[in-house]
Parts: sequence; C-alpha cells; structure tokens
Amino acid sequence: MKNVAKTIAANTFTEHSAYFADFYRLFHRITRINNGQFGKVVYVTSATAGEGKTTVASFLSITASMSSHNFYLLIDGDVHRPTIHERFNCPRENGLTELLLGEGEPGDLIYKSAFRGLHVITAGKSVPNSFQLFSVERTRELLAEMRRYYEIIVIDGPPLLPVSDSLKLAQVADGTILVVKAGQTPREVAAHAVAILKEADLPLWGVVLNDTGEVLPYYYQPKYYDAHYYQKAKEEAQ
Repeated sequence: MKNVAKTIAANTFTEHSAYFADFYRLFHRITRINNGQFGKVVYVTSATAGEGKTTVASFLSITASMSSHNFYLLIDGDVHRPTIHERFNCPRENGLTELLLGEGEPGDLIYKSAFRGLHVITAGKSVPNSFQLFSVERTRELLAEMRRYYEIIVIDGPPLLPVSDSLKLAQVADGTILVVKAGQTPREVAAHAVAILKEADLPLWGVVLNDTGEVLPYYYQPKYYDAHYYQKAKEEAQ
C-alpha cells in the first residue's frame, strides 16, 4: 500500500478527554474477543439514525491508535449520510464508492489522520443504487487486502433497520457493535436489530449505550450496558 501524504486536521479527543477510558475498555474487549489476531473488521451500526454510531466508530478508532503502535483504519460505510469526512476534515470524494467501483487504488484513497497510526477512507461519491454497490464478494476482496496492513478495521455503517445496505456490510465484518441512544431507542427497536443480526448468524460483539449529555461538539457521552439491557433485548427478540 502506498504512503499517503494527505493529512487530516487534528481533533480534540485525547487520552485526557472525558470517557477515553470507556473506549479504551471497548478496544481491549474487542482485542480479547479476537485473541489478539491481526486484521479484524469491526462493524459499528445502530438500529435507527441519530443514535451516535459515528461518534462511537470515530472514538473507538482514535482510542485504538492511541493505545497501540499498530495501524488502524476507519471506513465511512454510510454512503447515504456520510459524516466521517466532516469530523476528520477531509474531502468526501474519492473514497469507498470509488474503491468498490474499481475507480481507484486503496493507497491513493486513504487519508492519514492527525492521530498516529489511524487512517481514514471516506464514503466517496453518491450513487443511485447503493444496494448494488455493496457486493459482499467485492467488499470482502477489498477488505482482504487491507487486513494485511491494519490490526483493526472499523466500519461506520448505516443504521440497520431502515437501510438494506447495512446487513450486507455486517456480513463482511468479523463482529458488530450496536449503538443505542438512551431515552430515544425503544427496547423493541433495539431487540429487532439484535434479532436481525441473530437471524443472519452474525456475531454481536457488544452494545454501547449513548446518553443524551453532550461532552464534545455533536458528540454524545458513551456508557456501556452489557448484561442487563442486552439480555432484555435478546428476550424481546425471541
């Protein structure tokens, strides 16, 4: 993969930021699940829009890069409502869409962020039929090359329930992190999302609960709800 000269502007998230420890625990939970294996793909999604999945995907990727000397990749897979390019201050054009269409090489379309070891692929141009764009076979081929270079690849995907692309992207990942917003996501909606992953036999690696309190501009406070809420969601799904 070619060296990338482009640099993304610095963010304000640091090791001293509020809730860094929460993302640090999430990162190490993922590495434990993988038994330290290299080149794993983590899919971050939510049941519906506006639950904070992009915040979780971004902070997880940044935390990983701060916690290790390996390299990490954040991919904006939400071509319907992409925001990774805004958060990392880089162009949306020439990203995932172009790679899937064969209109560019990974080494030419990867941005190097201000965080050591963290690279970014933006969503790319809009397409009229994104469902056809996300061929499982083609996406797996693309990720297979990238797995050789990155310890963990994080995909920020579209919400699971309203967007058909989301399940196809989940199929190419090793595991999924589901993001739920406190006070907004009904339990039955979260349960439906869990059921969709379960029916497709896709591993759910964890659930992150986002509170409504802001801690950074347009970012939400992350907290975990593992056993209690997750068990209720599974019961609703059955």
